[in-house]
Amino acid sequence: MASRKKSRKPDRSPSRPLSVWDNLPVKYQHLICLGFLLILPLFQYGDVILGGERFFSPDIVQWRASAESIIDHREEFGEEALWSENMFSGMPAFIVSYKRAVPHVDEIFTWLAPIFPAAALWVMLIGVYLFLLRLKLHPLAATIGALLIAFTTYMPIIVGAGHNAKVYALAFIPWMFYGYLMLTRSTKPLLGLGIFALAATLELRAGHPQVTYFFMYVFAFWWLYDTWQAHKEQQLPSWLKKTGFVVAAGLLALAANIQPYWSIYEYSPYSIRGGSAVEASQSGLDLDYAMAWSHGWFELTTLAVPGIQGGSSGDNLYWGPKTMTSGPHYLGAIAILLILVALFNVKSGLKWVFLSGAILSMLFALGENFLAFNKLFFDFMPLFDKFRAPEKWLMVTTFSFNVLAAMGANWLFTSEKDNAPSSLRKIDWPAGIAVGLGVLLLVLAASSLSYDKPGESRQLAQQVAQQNQVSADDPRVMEVVNNFLAEIREERSSLAQSDILRYLFFVGIGIILIGAFLLAKIPAFAAAIVIILLLSFDLISVGNRYIPDSSKIDSSINQTDFMERQRSGYHNFIQQEMSGFDYPYRVFPIDQNPFNNAIPSYFYPSVGGYTGAKMSRYQDAIDNAFFGGPGGLNFGLLDMLNVRYMTVAQDYGLPGYNVVYQQGDGIVLENSNVLPKVFFPERVSSASNPREALEFISAGRFDPASGSVLEKTDLLEHNRDLGARARVTTYNAREISFEVTKSEPGYVAISEMYYPIGWTATVNGEETDIFAMNFLLRGIHLPAGDHEVTLEFAPASHTIGSALSWLFNLMILGLIGFGFYQSRTQPKPESHTESV
Repeated sequence: MASRKKSRKPDRSPSRPLSVWDNLPVKYQHLICLGFLLILPLFQYGDVILGGERFFSPDIVQWRASAESIIDHREEFGEEALWSENMFSGMPAFIVSYKRAVPHVDEIFTWLAPIFPAAALWVMLIGVYLFLLRLKLHPLAATIGALLIAFTTYMPIIVGAGHNAKVYALAFIPWMFYGYLMLTRSTKPLLGLGIFALAATLELRAGHPQVTYFFMYVFAFWWLYDTWQAHKEQQLPSWLKKTGFVVAAGLLALAANIQPYWSIYEYSPYSIRGGSAVEASQSGLDLDYAMAWSHGWFELTTLAVPGIQGGSSGDNLYWGPKTMTSGPHYLGAIAILLILVALFNVKSGLKWVFLSGAILSMLFALGENFLAFNKLFFDFMPLFDKFRAPEKWLMVTTFSFNVLAAMGANWLFTSEKDNAPSSLRKIDWPAGIAVGLGVLLLVLAASSLSYDKPGESRQLAQQVAQQNQVSADDPRVMEVVNNFLAEIREERSSLAQSDILRYLFFVGIGIILIGAFLLAKIPAFAAAIVIILLLSFDLISVGNRYIPDSSKIDSSINQTDFMERQRSGYHNFIQQEMSGFDYPYRVFPIDQNPFNNAIPSYFYPSVGGYTGAKMSRYQDAIDNAFFGGPGGLNFGLLDMLNVRYMTVAQDYGLPGYNVVYQQGDGIVLENSNVLPKVFFPERVSSASNPREALEFISAGRFDPASGSVLEKTDLLEHNRDLGARARVTTYNAREISFEVTKSEPGYVAISEMYYPIGWTATVNGEETDIFAMNFLLRGIHLPAGDHEVTLEFAPASHTIGSALSWLFNLMILGLIGFGFYQSRTQPKPESHTESV
């Protein structure tokens, strides 16, 4: 008897409810999504956007103080200050504040400054939304991606910290991705070229090269993916042509920004980003300095559970490996589930582009905690050694992962549209991994985590001992420390476990929503809308933890008002004394953390200040020459740097320094041996390299008036000239002029930082050379007689760069205009954009 086979019923998915959303006209769908996104910032920054308060963090304070002399010059002379007079004995102004010669559409940020960060977030939200739409994502999936990227907890952290340039740079990144898609997927190459070039131009104008550089790695992965696809489809010649357009757009954007970036490029070798002036083998940042603020391996779990390592350092709860932190890079609990859904169910190869970007940037973020890998890139990858704080790579991680999350959300709509057979098995792995991660972390939090920060016990013991003037080994000290740490551990444990349970709660709801969709209980749009609302609540509520009240002030108080509130009696005293001189002398604010604090520079020129890119020679001098000798200070160095006043907490009895002001707010000492702006060394010797010059000024008995050193092997005639005189006639951010009378030929020292780019010197109208004298200062050679000497700062990077910036910006705008005209007069169907 013949065997009978069982008949098999076709696999049918349950009938799905009619989608109300899809019955809406597309334009209304976009209006609803964009309207929601544009209103969303009010829920996190309403008190700032709607008025009443403004962000004014320590970083903003430092910037405003450091920019004071630049702003003063701008207001007095109606031109851009190119040299900063008030910090580190002089330095290029474009590192601190540099107004661009070419206005652009980003000027809107200046107009909308009172409602910061609304404008920047709106630009970012719209950019992400359009970019994801261009990837053929559903409007609600694009909305999920936009809110995830714009409201990851890193955004309120940098907004509150005053990292405005970073906020603007991140805002334009999605527009670059949109432009890349336009250029590589459109049949209108000139329009795509113009849009990508414009987006890249605005990104570069934001003024945060680190952000731009980091995201170039994602573009590199995408280009490699596109190249491979073109190879498989035998379209390499066409793709190479498009690659040429991509390169051309990037070069156009760089050329349109040549004014500031030329200056930065030529300054880089002379800054700490270019290495030490005395270490020829070091061309970038010091490795240890660059790897500070490395993320920990276990700390990567904060992408899913923000408080598992304490969150921020502000309340002493952070116990991760970094010295301190303002908060984690939190993705959102449901975002973790959506990322897994994308990895297991989305077929598009683009998911591997963004997964690669996320993984690589996570490995870079580990820094010294994955040193073998990171040192390889530090040593051999161009520009990698110019940037510090590896944790910042997580900007790329969160962006890339959140694009994947948007793809995961879009999978719901593609499944619904295709009426594909649905089964809960499609989320078995995503749900299992997401829940399993939470359960594993909960077990670890309850049984294995120490909640101890490395070195914390010893540091607290030293603080308690110092406060009570006893030994750190005193048993009573350890008892106090142990009791305090026991309480802190309990708080850390409670926060970690509550955030893990919070994660499991949101993931559970996400699984229920996706499961209900797969069982045809709810349509995709309903699941997406609930996910949008849950993610908004989750990200905003967590983000609000990391916006300290101290980062806000009353909106009626502007930056100048705030700085003036820092004024004290000794500031007024020094300013009054300075007003009687032909030029401002400098102050050494030794009582105010001088080399990491710009606030004194707001009131008068300082030998200190604050910047992350000070001149390398100055840093070398700080490390090797400023301190030492009698009294712990190099008095000869201070004399030659025009230090006339020193602010101190108490009178240390320093030789040559007399108390001239003493009140409750501080003490001012006056240096009786200070050298003038222009002085005449009795003897000048030769140094064959910067190291020899640094060693010369680091000597304990260095006296620049008696003997100075010049970085020049073939010295011209120099004779002692005790009757030489000089009178400064002009001293500002672009010019130093003085009249000199000499009876003997010889070298003259000018107490201003040596910088070989852009400064020219003329003697009676004829140009002469400027040399590095005493490692830090400038020296010129003068014959005997009466002379008018002028030093002018007019680098070609500013003068020529400004003209070129105008030219290439107009070229980009012309390309966009011609591209639009061409697309209207010769409409062509767009080429296929890969659907995800």
